Amino acid sequence: MDVNVRDALDLLPWRQMVSVEGDAARGLARECFPRWLAKPDQYRIDSHGHGGRILAVSELALAHARAALLRAYGCALTFGMPTVHTYVDPQAGAVMVPVMFLRVDAPRSHAHALRQLLADRGAEIKEVDLQRHRVLLRAELEMSRSLGMERAIGELTGGAAHVLSWLLRYQRASAASPQGPMQPEGKGWLQP
Repeated sequence: MDVNVRDALDLLPWRQMVSVEGDAARGLARECFPRWLAKPDQYRIDSHGHGGRILAVSELALAHARAALLRAYGCALTFGMPTVHTYVDPQAGAVMVPVMFLRVDAPRSHAHALRQLLADRGAEIKEVDLQRHRVLLRAELEMSRSLGMERAIGELTGGAAHVLSWLLRYQRASAASPQGPMQPEGKGWLQP
């Protein structure tokens, strides 16, 4: 699979800063976050100053990393807003953004509302497979537009949808690409 990555860290496009306070901060000043907290195929946690940075493959993996940190360090942690990793292609001088593939399997009665939700997020719908009782939607969208998407789909379908998503590729940023920290749409992003 060619996803136009420069190095392995590009495969972990979701990012979030972690601040540590009190005794935990003094302990981390002497050590790094323990390796046992990481799940290399899903997320990693790097020390950064008196805190850290989470790098994750998906929004759900980001939530799992936050939960692991909270179990290990408790309320001494605060989390920054999630961001999506981008880079500048040195040959073209263009900003490259991650694009995700999204597959939604839901009750057929939600087909129109799901298509509208995806369109509102700027998704390019690749396929709609209407079955007798289900609908399968396959789409691509810039990852920065997907914050809170799984939660929104769950709320829209009453939890009856199955959602799979993964990094598909990096591509040139469009003029409409969001920049900076992202604000979730709907009721918020996944919290542990």
